[in-house]
Amino acid sequence: MRRILLVTLLLYLPSIAAAQVQLKLLAGDYPPFLSDRLAHQGVVAYIVKEAGKRQGLEIEIAFTPWQQAKMKAKEGAVHGTVGWGYTPKRENDFVYSAPIYTETVVFFHLKNRHFDWQSLASLNGLRVGISESYIEDAMLANFNQQGGDVVIRRYPNEVEKLRSLLTGETDVIIGNQYVVMDILRTVMPDDTRQHITFHPTPLRVTPLHVLLSRQHPESTRWVERLNRGIHQLKSSGDYQRAWSAFRMGEFGLRALPPE
Repeated sequence: MRRILLVTLLLYLPSIAAAQVQLKLLAGDYPPFLSDRLAHQGVVAYIVKEAGKRQGLEIEIAFTPWQQAKMKAKEGAVHGTVGWGYTPKRENDFVYSAPIYTETVVFFHLKNRHFDWQSLASLNGLRVGISESYIEDAMLANFNQQGGDVVIRRYPNEVEKLRSLLTGETDVIIGNQYVVMDILRTVMPDDTRQHITFHPTPLRVTPLHVLLSRQHPESTRWVERLNRGIHQLKSSGDYQRAWSAFRMGEFGLRALPPE
């Protein structure tokens, strides 16, 4: 009887191994949520990896500029990319996971400039700094095509976008509330923060997802497994505990090795 059980187990083990899948994903630097400089690569990376682990997906996340991350994932050079909002255009190339994080995007401006907004028409005549190919890029471009008059200034990263506001190159910039505040705290000179504020009304509140490339035939099945893992994280309370740990600073800058 024991021999039968052992043979049965040995026959079953290869199927267990086959169920393990290694996925390589790319992401851009997006502290305090996602960065190679953060503990566990940040809380968003931690959630994605833990969700995958619960469903036999071993997920590796590497960092590169955002547009390169999306392009390589679209081409199938890697399996996917982390941290994107939904657009119909992107869905042509990617399978979307369940939401992993919801971001709040606001307008930043200098305190000595009066700025209020009720609709996109409030931006007419203003120079608005945005990140290349983010959701607001298409949003403002479409608005201009319908008769709007927004001067769109595109920047490759959050730091350059923020500097454009400080140098007067832009009148307002659009960014994740916590990401821009983190840059002000960790990158910019100490006296910079006192000159910048943000409008309390968000431009958008957007769920972010993992995108897996349609170039890989198994992407739909992998996303189904990842979604089950996300559901398990939330049902167990581990998702909420990860965000509590984030708020306590446990996903801050990782310790660097001694030189």
